[in-house]
Amino acid sequence: MSIPAGSAGVGPDHAHWTIVGPGGAELRTALETSGGRIDDYDGMGALLRPDASAADVPDLVLLPFLTESATDSVAAADDLVSATRQATHRALDALQVWLAEERCADSRLVVVTRGAVAAVAGEDVPDAAAAAVWGLVRSAQAEHPDRFVLVDLENLEWAAEAIGAAVATGEPQLAVRGGGAYAPRLTRALVPVAPPRDVVWEPDGSVLITGASGVLGGLVARHVVARHGVRSVVLVSRRGRDAAGAAELEAELADIGARVVFEVCDVADREALAGVLARIPADRPLCGVVHAAGVLDDGLVEALTPERVDAVLRPKVDGAVYLDELTRDLDLSAFVMFSSAAATFGAAGQGNYAAANMFLDALAARRRARGLAGVSLAWGFWAERSDMTGHLGEVDMARMARFGMTPLTADEGLALFDAAHTTDDALLVPTRMDVAVLRAHARPGTTPLCCATSSAPRPDG
Repeated sequence: MSIPAGSAGVGPDHAHWTIVGPGGAELRTALETSGGRIDDYDGMGALLRPDASAADVPDLVLLPFLTESATDSVAAADDLVSATRQATHRALDALQVWLAEERCADSRLVVVTRGAVAAVAGEDVPDAAAAAVWGLVRSAQAEHPDRFVLVDLENLEWAAEAIGAAVATGEPQLAVRGGGAYAPRLTRALVPVAPPRDVVWEPDGSVLITGASGVLGGLVARHVVARHGVRSVVLVSRRGRDAAGAAELEAELADIGARVVFEVCDVADREALAGVLARIPADRPLCGVVHAAGVLDDGLVEALTPERVDAVLRPKVDGAVYLDELTRDLDLSAFVMFSSAAATFGAAGQGNYAAANMFLDALAARRRARGLAGVSLAWGFWAERSDMTGHLGEVDMARMARFGMTPLTADEGLALFDAAHTTDDALLVPTRMDVAVLRAHARPGTTPLCCATSSAPRPDG
């Protein structure tokens, strides 16, 4: 869709802008060109002062996240991890204050980012820290329809026109690029019916799998060995060989002819992870990575804490950043990150998980932009039960079915895992869905994505 010229006055009194939170100075400067009135506040507390009435709360409040995340230099890895923590914590605090204040019930909070999403595949390089904010806010939108709007700008030129027109569309999420606005939609990925056996896996090299004590980690290990002929796998988890089923997995892979190495390692510990990589023998060099580590700590946005956010970000975000940094010069043929459809759709009750996984989606795009292997698979729901999904009962399954999501079998999931390597996409959403049901929910304020891709599951580890 295109943005009409001179659209700054579209929607609620856009001649009067209200900016809240640190980092608003740059946005204020950009909005001054519109000639409207601008109020800015250091934080929500300043806007929602005790003596203010509901009438004092504007219909539209802008919350900017415009600081670009750390560069891709090796020295910046810790900075990127820190920037992601800070951004998600600040976003969580703002969302919670907004939701707790009854005076804001009839107002909308517009979260304004710069480069958080890749609106045009292959052209945008997303800011990974800002992408995590998008993941959190997407879940908040699922929990509280019509309370939040996400607007991502390429730059701040014509910011007033872009934000005003984007909000006026009624779409809950928009990326503005040039003279057009892009709303998120899923399209079917075009992949071969039967992907070749030797898609990316090199039999003489080693494949490292994180979250290897989980169900999906074990499935992938068996798959790359049995189907793709990989003869050396490094299985990384916090429990290593002591994990349930590890001995059986080792024996099974050894019978096929694979060398199996279990490593006890917290992938968020850079030094420990570097040690794991250093122990991979030169005659079996690392050729592929599958990052499937992850934990859950579900809760509505109002119930989350910075500590609960960090606990979920740690294995996903920190582990991915350090894997990216430490393997950047190894010319890997595969770098696969297990993300989740929770980030794509904005799963209610999984704001911290959505934030962590949307970070992975952005990181995959950043790797592709550097000419490196990288794909993020935003899995839906696997039929195989794991530590992360074993608690789901019939009520949970029925709820997912009502929204069109049905579980994939292991064979289907692994076929999609292979198919992902035959495309040039940095992000794919492998999930089994009833497209008719999904389209029925694709109304403004519900599911922002109108059709399903040709894929399936959700990670564990």
